Amino acid sequence: MRKYLFPPLFLGIFLIGFSFVEAAEVGEQVNFFVDSSYDAYKRNELTAVLRIKSDRAYFYVDNRYLNELNGANREIFEAGLEDLADEFDLVIYPKERAVFGSEWSPGIDNDKRITVLILPLTDSAGGYFNVNDEYPKSLVYNSNQREIVYLNALYIKEPLAKSFLAHEFQHLITFYQKTKLYNLEEDIWLNEARSEYAPTLLGYDDVYSSSNLKKRVESFLDEPSDSLTEWQNKIIDYSSVNLFLQYLVDHFGKDILTKMVLNNQVGIASINRALKDLGYSKTFSDVFADWAIADYLNNCQVNSGKDYCYLNKNLTFQRLHVDPTASYSGFPNLIVSRSSAVKDWTPVWYRFRPLSGVETNKDVLKLEFTGAGAFGDFKVPYIIIDNQGQAQINFISLNNQKGTAYIPQFISKAKSVIMMPFNQYKKNNFIDKEQAINFSFIASTVALTEPVIESILPLSGSTAGGFKITITGQNFSQESKVNFGQTEIKNVNIIGDQIITFIAPPHSPGPIDISIVNPDGQSTALVRAFTYLNSYSYPDGSLLRAKGDYKVYVIKGNYKRWIQTAEIFNAYPHLRWENIIEVEPEALNQYQEAWLIRSANDLRVYEVNADKTKHWLNMTAEEFSISGRKWEMVYIVNDFERDFYRTGVDVMFR
Repeated sequence: MRKYLFPPLFLGIFLIGFSFVEAAEVGEQVNFFVDSSYDAYKRNELTAVLRIKSDRAYFYVDNRYLNELNGANREIFEAGLEDLADEFDLVIYPKERAVFGSEWSPGIDNDKRITVLILPLTDSAGGYFNVNDEYPKSLVYNSNQREIVYLNALYIKEPLAKSFLAHEFQHLITFYQKTKLYNLEEDIWLNEARSEYAPTLLGYDDVYSSSNLKKRVESFLDEPSDSLTEWQNKIIDYSSVNLFLQYLVDHFGKDILTKMVLNNQVGIASINRALKDLGYSKTFSDVFADWAIADYLNNCQVNSGKDYCYLNKNLTFQRLHVDPTASYSGFPNLIVSRSSAVKDWTPVWYRFRPLSGVETNKDVLKLEFTGAGAFGDFKVPYIIIDNQGQAQINFISLNNQKGTAYIPQFISKAKSVIMMPFNQYKKNNFIDKEQAINFSFIASTVALTEPVIESILPLSGSTAGGFKITITGQNFSQESKVNFGQTEIKNVNIIGDQIITFIAPPHSPGPIDISIVNPDGQSTALVRAFTYLNSYSYPDGSLLRAKGDYKVYVIKGNYKRWIQTAEIFNAYPHLRWENIIEVEPEALNQYQEAWLIRSANDLRVYEVNADKTKHWLNMTAEEFSISGRKWEMVYIVNDFERDFYRTGVDVMFR
């Protein structure tokens, strides 16, 4: 685990050239500051003796603990310590650095060896890393001014000691790679995830029965619906991030670890960058959905890409698969209506099963999902498992956080359907108590003759109309009537029983419902399924904010630019908070996002990222145009805003 004690005020201050640690020799006595919340005796300080000086580390042992060991136990302890020191030099140090990168070396103490302090900790702690130790006493009075990790003496003679040392060493590396090099603070959940994966990387989880991984799986199965990104320092938090990273590395290789640590991003953004750098089209959101599905199915036979299983030989279905969060049986005589709430990046599993031995014409399961409008950005995968055990993966298409899915032959094929909605609104700045976001769903069975709408393209268009609408689905009739808002469409093209096309009529701005009625009276409707958009009616320079959102955008032509901070906003005297116009999300969505800026006094064009970094487009004007960027996307900014963003790597033409 990592201690986040250092005041954010000092994160940008790094001093080098200190020589606080002189050449140490075995037998040396040193006073150390320790964290009383972890120390078994609740101490703030202790004296330790240097017992081993290996090629890569100093191993100090708390005097009090050492003196309390009797002869036999002391011999066992000393042997375990020797073994641990050898393991660090020969395995942990070289292998972790090869994947995660280097720690700060020679570091604040100007010594290439790190310090490992062995002391008795509370039962729940295997060890810890305190970031305060990376700063001089002039800034943090209780800094040990070393590259140091702390290990629980109670585990030294057990195999888990190697796992704990590997875990803490990763934290030491991340401090250098993110905080020292880029002045960034890694998201706690991802920092802990990499440390949790370190024992697997080094082979310490291969013997499953005595591994840290086994403990994490058992904890996860007890409480699988834990937010991946919220961090409360509970055992379940470690378990969730461990298994997510097991899945991630299983499917994208160890290079994903290297890429995410060494880039200038943190958290979700660092994973997205790593995936892109490795040539994958998937995003963190895609991987999270696949992981949630794998937690339930854990079956490598579902698709050729083996997306829905763990590849680790120790994480087979027999050892790792979750039970449904809730299960509903008894359709077609059952209708389920439920409201709930989840925190961002929290997996849940709702299972729906038919009543066996029933004949009915209501053979289609209808799932209607609605997510919260404010702070809701739901993705809703679902699994269909037929009576032959074959699984199929689909997603409910959402428009304005509303969507409907139809599963045919639900009763007749005795299908089981598992819906897994998760919210992906928040991407960074996670805290220990995240807000739960509301959602609801209705599950019911409907007759086969009812028309089914599966998708509509496009989802929005101009109030002038005149563009083609395509509706795909099932059970359309050649005599089906289509109502587009309040207008019945007279000229429709019905292709088979699955496709309807027509030309959209003019309409006033705003969302409309779409309904289809078959000649037998069976009908279906999607609420707010299409949105008519105004032409670009806000003058350049307008400040817009979508209802329920905090982001303020400035408008220029067909583009919008997010003003990321209050400091930037206040740096422009002509911008006034009272001039911000609150609009419907649809009105803001009609503008294309623009991330390109340049200063009036600088010809360089930069691409600005959401992590407050700027990246020079190091390319010619011709290459700029070939890359798909448009000059009208470039906003002119003042020098303050240009210099406010941290400088990242150049964007090159490829």
